[in-house]
Amino acid sequence: MVFEDFLTIDYVATFMGTVVVTMLTVQFLKELPGIKKIPTKYFTFIIAFFNILICSIVKKNLSLSGLYLISINSMMVTFTATGGYDFTIKTIKFDKEKNVDN
Repeated sequence: MVFEDFLTIDYVATFMGTVVVTMLTVQFLKELPGIKKIPTKYFTFIIAFFNILICSIVKKNLSLSGLYLISINSMMVTFTATGGYDFTIKTIKFDKEKNVDN
């Protein structure tokens, strides 16, 4: 099997592509010393914003009015990328002291 294109700009420029790239980038960088202090949801927004901005520049779709949409789309990507973690990890709490007898 030949692997030539893991990610393409056409895929990264889609909503799911942006979510995937944002999640990967955040997970990879969030432990760096300066970034550790930034709340993850805000760091995720910054990564999503720059990802969409770069895709817009590369695909020649950038305009002044587009910056507003990039901000809103970055929020959507942020909620999608962090929502899975918040839903599955933060809301599920295991009570170690509670014993369940069957």
